[in-house]
Amino acid sequence: MKCRHAKNTDLENVNDILATAFSEEPVHKLIFPGRDRNSLIDVLRNFFRIYVNLASKYGGILLTENDAGALVYFRPESMPMPKEELTQIDNQLRKVCGADYSKAVAFIDGLEQYHPHTFRHYYISLLAVKPSFRGKSLVDDLFSELNTILDKENLPCYAECTRFSTRTLIRRWGYIDAGSPISIDGFPKLYPIMRYPQVDEK
Repeated sequence: MKCRHAKNTDLENVNDILATAFSEEPVHKLIFPGRDRNSLIDVLRNFFRIYVNLASKYGGILLTENDAGALVYFRPESMPMPKEELTQIDNQLRKVCGADYSKAVAFIDGLEQYHPHTFRHYYISLLAVKPSFRGKSLVDDLFSELNTILDKENLPCYAECTRFSTRTLIRRWGYIDAGSPISIDGFPKLYPIMRYPQVDEK
């Protein structure tokens, strides 16, 4: 197996993969401005840990066999989350983000506004590969594993891409545009994508 579901002992490594990769993204530089790269990585570890913990409970985390790539997803029944869970998330965000809390919430709320709510689907929350392993087969391994789950469940999957180039690349795994680019005030446009199940007819 080229991918596996992460165990609790893998979560710190998952946080490191995500924080290192997303420290290069303009979105997170805007949420946490004025930080050098090391400081940004530190805050992103704690920021993403909130969602990694949630995915451990309400979804899954795929990890490549060399522990260099990770995909964090949520199952359909996790959306929307219970009010008590949302309150806990908000408290954690206030603690982790500090003075940058309002910018983080503006971005999160903006994503929620555009998120589809009329049908059951999986949701890719985060996908990252360590920089030294990019351009190899890890993203293919992650999507192949997730797509197997999606087709078995006969359910679609939704995600947002932070770059147009990523949106274009992901088409090779069966994802298509899910609408116009998302505009959240103060942030670069994001590109919503959707994959519908591909079930063989016998």
